[in-house]
Amino acid sequence: MRTLEDAIIEGRNSLSSDRLDMSFGELMNMYTNNELIIDPEFQRMFRWDISQRTKFIESLLLGIPIPSIFVAEDNDSRWEVVDGLQRISTIVSFFGLLKNDEQKKNSWVLEEGDIIKEFEDLSVSELPLKFQLGIKRASCRIEVIKWDSDYDMRFELFNRLNTGGSLLTEQEIRNCIFRGISVDFTNAIKELALNEDFIDLIVPTPKQKEELYLDELVLRFFSLFENHKDISKNLSDHMTNYMREATKNKDLYQYKIDKFTRTLSLVKSLGRQAILGKNSQLSTSLYDGVFNGVATNLEYYESLSKAELQNKVSFLKEDEEFKKTSGSTSGSKSRTKKRIARAVEIFSDHE
Repeated sequence: MRTLEDAIIEGRNSLSSDRLDMSFGELMNMYTNNELIIDPEFQRMFRWDISQRTKFIESLLLGIPIPSIFVAEDNDSRWEVVDGLQRISTIVSFFGLLKNDEQKKNSWVLEEGDIIKEFEDLSVSELPLKFQLGIKRASCRIEVIKWDSDYDMRFELFNRLNTGGSLLTEQEIRNCIFRGISVDFTNAIKELALNEDFIDLIVPTPKQKEELYLDELVLRFFSLFENHKDISKNLSDHMTNYMREATKNKDLYQYKIDKFTRTLSLVKSLGRQAILGKNSQLSTSLYDGVFNGVATNLEYYESLSKAELQNKVSFLKEDEEFKKTSGSTSGSKSRTKKRIARAVEIFSDHE
């Protein structure tokens, strides 16, 4: 029987990390040399407003301590920013060094600071050299999660550290961690999430787009389709476990790309009402049920009229057994299993 001490030691040994202090000038050099990866495709975009950026510059020049920055080391020993993107991007953009599509956010000007009122309308080139150097020489603590760390522990660590003012979502964390294995699965999910039919069906808010809500919905389908019986904890953990395995094995997901696209086409033909709850908001429970039910019987429903498929969706919405597995606790293991099983049963009844 494992003792408490054994459990703690085992947990500590599953994490490989390093800790060091670095200047923002060093981080800027790493970024320009492609040794520090800031990748908006897999994380939130750089979106601090001018007021937030000014406050950060002000904090550095005043010597106010700032939170640690967390990075994950990839297989090439490059660092990928997981927590601290806004802080690093603020410095890099202030000095005009952001690359690619983010260049438009370079070389902005300060506004009046809370303490330093004289900041207003100053660009970096208008700051005295000693203050430019002061920003570059300001240091911060860097927490490095090594590439050989246990991936479950990485996810757990970043979840627990995700307590700042601009929180990472679970999907953002998944993308950051598992891209250290491969980006193929992440790219596949993202491509499907950008499908115009899917966007029109879900109608995400700008905030949901930034937080990779569409990507998470695609992953949700992939993890549940033909895999819902494998749920061992809750839906969130199940999605994380599936993404880890799919990232390592293309056979687990490649055939589902076609299934998802064809299912989307059928559901989209019914309109948004197919997955909206009584409050006229997207119901993830209905999303699960309709998508998994249709995908399991894809060829059959592709041969039917739209009206016949609509009748089946209406039946699902009114089914008492299905409704009992929906609601605020619908992400639990037992409810998710029962919800998908019931939906598949209803859509598989072809009489």
